[in-house]
This record gives sequence, C-alpha cells and structure tokens, in this order.
Amino acid sequence: MADKYTGVADDRRYTGEDVDITYSLKRCIHAKACINRLSEVFDTKKRPWINADGAAADGVAEMIPLCPSGALHYERKDGGAAEATPTENTIVIWKNGPLQVTGDMSIQGATVAMDSETRVTLCRCGSSQNKPFCDNSHHDINFEAEEMEPKTVEEAPSGGKFIITTHPDGPLEFDGNLTIAGVEGNTIFAGTSTFLCRCGSSQNKPFCDGSHHKIEFKAE
Repeated sequence: MADKYTGVADDRRYTGEDVDITYSLKRCIHAKACINRLSEVFDTKKRPWINADGAAADGVAEMIPLCPSGALHYERKDGGAAEATPTENTIVIWKNGPLQVTGDMSIQGATVAMDSETRVTLCRCGSSQNKPFCDNSHHDINFEAEEMEPKTVEEAPSGGKFIITTHPDGPLEFDGNLTIAGVEGNTIFAGTSTFLCRCGSSQNKPFCDGSHHKIEFKAE
C-alpha cells in the first residue's frame, strides 16, 4: 500500500512574495473555479500554471476557498488573515456526482490521514482510483443516483470538529455535528452521526444500506 495522503504537506507549493499556494493533483476534480475566477494566477496554458504573484494576496485568499475539492490552499506571508475554518459542517450532494464536504474535519483511513481540512469532494460512485476522494470516475461510468424525496428535518448544531472514517470495503462514517443537503438543496439530514454510501449501490442513497457486502465492494 502507498504512503497515506496527509494533506498539504504532500502537495506542490507555488511560492509568491505575499502568498504561497499549494495544489494537490490527486484531489483536483477540475471544477475550474480557479481558472474562471482568477486567470491571472491560474492559467493551464502556462508553465508553471500557477503564478502566486499574478494577483494580490487578497484576491487569492478570496478565490481559493471556492475550490470545492480542497485541492488548493494558501498561506499568507504578508500578515493577512489565514484561511478561515467554516463555522458550519455541511455535505452537499452533487447530482450523479460526489459528496462536497465543507467544515472543520479530519479524515482517517487506510490511505488517508488528515488531521485538519476544510474542503473535500468524496467519491460515492465506487469507481474512483483515488478513494476516498473523487476523481471524476462518475462521468466515465455514467453514475446515476436517485435522490431522496424532500422531508422536514429538525435543526441541529452543525459546527465544531467532526471526523470522517473510511471503513475498509465499507461506507464513510461521519461523527460530529453535520447537515446534509440533497441535490435540490433540501436538508435531508441534521445530526451528529451517520454512514454514507461510497460503493455506489445503496438503494437508500446517500445513506449506506449494507449493499457493499452484496457486491463485495473493495476499497482500502
């Protein structure tokens, strides 16, 4: 098994006078928020494709939190504010796509050990070659997921630290205050603990229903 991915320490660093930018190729899902919003810094036609001095540090700091996968992070060197930790923990379900997780999280599993993260996109189609992260394999397999009907969910605390555990050959376990929003934006869960499908076969998506046993799902 390869070494565990531990976060920005494993990523490429692009240094600038006022701000450094780190980039994880493993976690990038090419959402293109960076290219579309700050092309002065992010330009795939150039090498290197990231120029940390291409725009003011404030502009970099404003754009990078919009990267849904957390592939991009920044470190200020000019005394400016560091990346903020979200005050709410949320999962947004992408239509026929990954789980977009935002909050104050740590992720633990056989291939990942991240003590502090704020943004990730996690695979739920079962086919990513970079589990637990999404690598856009849902497009290749034409993954389709019928979502839950809207329902009334009582409000629950959504801040504070929470832990994501990737169970071997099994689901994603979430422990801590958390809110889950469906494809249509409706809240489908608010609580402190749940298990979400990552094999792609649950009949109760996004929640695990034990289907990983039936299909003999394999994931470290």
